Amino acid sequence: MSPPMNTALAARPAGVNLRITQAYCLPTGTRPIPPFDDLPKDVQVLGRSLTAYQDEMLAELGLSRVCEPPDGPHVVFSDRTWFTDGAVRRMLAQLQPGQRLKVECAPFWELTGGLQELDQDGVYELGIAAAPIASFKELEPGVVDFEFTLSPPAKQHSAIAHALPAEVAISDACVHQVDHWIHILRINWLAMAATIEREKRRFASEGVLTKVGKLAGVLWRSKGLTRDKVAAGLSRIGPDCQIHSSAVVEASVIGRGVQIGPMAVVRGAVVGDGAQIEEHAICNASVLGKNTRLGRRGMLNLAVLYDGAFVSNGRGFQACVFGRDSFVAETVMAYDLSFGAPVKVLHRGERVSSGTHFLGAAIGHRARVGAEVILGYGAEVPNEAFLVGPAHNVLRSWGGGLGPHRVEDGIARSCAPAHKSTDPLEKP
Repeated sequence: MSPPMNTALAARPAGVNLRITQAYCLPTGTRPIPPFDDLPKDVQVLGRSLTAYQDEMLAELGLSRVCEPPDGPHVVFSDRTWFTDGAVRRMLAQLQPGQRLKVECAPFWELTGGLQELDQDGVYELGIAAAPIASFKELEPGVVDFEFTLSPPAKQHSAIAHALPAEVAISDACVHQVDHWIHILRINWLAMAATIEREKRRFASEGVLTKVGKLAGVLWRSKGLTRDKVAAGLSRIGPDCQIHSSAVVEASVIGRGVQIGPMAVVRGAVVGDGAQIEEHAICNASVLGKNTRLGRRGMLNLAVLYDGAFVSNGRGFQACVFGRDSFVAETVMAYDLSFGAPVKVLHRGERVSSGTHFLGAAIGHRARVGAEVILGYGAEVPNEAFLVGPAHNVLRSWGGGLGPHRVEDGIARSCAPAHKSTDPLEKP
């Protein structure tokens, strides 16, 4: 368990006695986020709503959400602010009432800043109020040290080096506003990374006997000391799952009643209750909601699936968001890497830069995308949409004549020569 909230205040200057047990969510009147038309409080974070995630993080610190702002000091945050318990813990240890959180870390802002609608760069809707406030502008920014570890990104092919940041800032303390569908991807990526860092910090702070017990548990589950076996032992698998003996499941959280087929690979993923990952499918660093389905030979990388989404084996999907009960047919393709300028997306009625070269598409709730459809990077498919592929090469009627035939405008037309040669060397 995380240290109690008041223990986290030990770093406060001597003579300051601050005890906070309540947190209040200040409504912002934020508009729904296209193409899903969900309010930020309802977007998915690791398989639950942002509101549920906020409550979990507050509970880690012994804080309870209240319906009315308290008269005394309290944590205040907005309905569009994603944060980890590590961010709030450090804020409580370093700020005073009347201040809101500011993060000064250029690599972190470079990686996450795009399309966040903030008063100032790096100043978030999260702070400590001395009394009820009507706006976050009433709180003065205060810099909080998130104790980032800066490291270079994983080495990639030189052709895509332009899409990678120079440095990656890693910590169990993270914060992000939710103003666009690309932020759904970001907060899920950050949440997975922060969870790993939080567990590492917890492990480092525990006693020797506790560490030995946890290591023994990992080794027992992994059935060996090789790297892949240890990675498998780090997974948490719920009850009633059916996982084929040939499947690879590493460093993942698997919910109740999940089915994973032969030769499937699941790495660093969060998989919700009742999900199906069929044979030869690959699911890497992605979040799959409840009752989702990844078809045979399908591939997901850094993707987010809302509950009930069904993704067939298209040509691989990266950095995409699939809405609730959406369906994507076989042979669908989504571009995800711009080799020129950063990807442009629709925001507040205008095409603007997303600030990233790596971005897939967003498929709305209950939308259906048919075979052979190609989605451009940054594309949005609205809720309830039914998108079909090109029809000119789909056979609908037979045109007659000698073979061979070629489908043109839905008709199989003869493309045989005018005369039928008896010379076996003559090309048709």
